[in-house]
Amino acid sequence: MPKCQLCKAELQEGNRNNTYGTDGGMNHISRHHLFPKRFRNYFTDDEIKQIFQIEPPMVLGEFCYECHEEVLHNLVLNREIIDKLSKLFEGKDKKTRIIIFHQIFKLGIESILKK
Repeated sequence: MPKCQLCKAELQEGNRNNTYGTDGGMNHISRHHLFPKRFRNYFTDDEIKQIFQIEPPMVLGEFCYECHEEVLHNLVLNREIIDKLSKLFEGKDKKTRIIIFHQIFKLGIESILKK
């Protein structure tokens, strides 16, 4: 049985009773593009491979509903974080902001894992 790539919960295929967001619907497979389709017009396939280490560009991750919808899609940002991001993003184009955000996550995770 497949497992959520983040929390390792066992996943089930489908959600026949449309129980999204409930205890019964939290462990259905929720597929998520590792590189968002909406960003494809900003990056070439080679850039996606080199900058983000994602190959092929349209590869999907498999997550439980909770990790996919409630964690990956709903980041918690406070005023302090927003103010600091604003300094990093100021004057930057969208492509550069996407790269900066990816670097923040990568460096942040590496830093926390070292503790």
